[in-house]
Amino acid sequence: MWDAIARYDRLNDLTSVLEQSRDVCRALGVIRQSYHFSPIFDEPTSLRTVVHADGFSAEWLALYERADFRKHDPVPARTIEHGTLLPWVDAMERWQNSPEEEAYFAAMRAEGLQHGFGLPLFGPRGRTAYASMDFGEPLREIAPETLAKVRTMAQMGHQRLCKLIDEDRTAVELSDREGAVLEWMARGKSIADIATILDISPETVKTYRARIHQKLGVHDRIGAVVRALKLGIVHI
Repeated sequence: MWDAIARYDRLNDLTSVLEQSRDVCRALGVIRQSYHFSPIFDEPTSLRTVVHADGFSAEWLALYERADFRKHDPVPARTIEHGTLLPWVDAMERWQNSPEEEAYFAAMRAEGLQHGFGLPLFGPRGRTAYASMDFGEPLREIAPETLAKVRTMAQMGHQRLCKLIDEDRTAVELSDREGAVLEWMARGKSIADIATILDISPETVKTYRARIHQKLGVHDRIGAVVRALKLGIVHI
């Protein structure tokens, strides 16, 4: 574990930090996890929040990309208000829920999302974030040492991301078309979707995407969107 913690200080790009946190938590038995990065002062369920998720079904992720669904998720805000680990079941039952929130929790249960928990993550300059973890079984079955490790990894990853973002002051210039592709990437659109919207071929979209990744110094959509939000390149 100490090697994993020390490794964070040697990681110099956003994607590598996210991947390390994911891989360490997987090795500890986490079957699904998410990290929600919001611009400062934004709501953790806004569409400007970038969600890095692993282990959730494609159907659930597509549903969560819908603004009319995501906005009724009270778990991130309740977790941050709680200030420490909050089991999903407690988030469902400790507060009085609106009909929309009850519908959201019903969708969670139908998806089998009931044994996980939320974590508030704290960083410099008010950069509070939210993470979720799920071992696929009740928390009482998980060793306290294992829970402590995944909580430490999540917090260390968030702090490293915050540091990398604060150090990143490099100006990045994108063409109008690259900027348009990036805007739609930030909205979660697929290559085929972007091609249709911009009336260009999927191969052309891939070319623009490769240029965007190169200019931003990243190698996937999550890293590109997080950095673009920080630099003010996209506004979603």
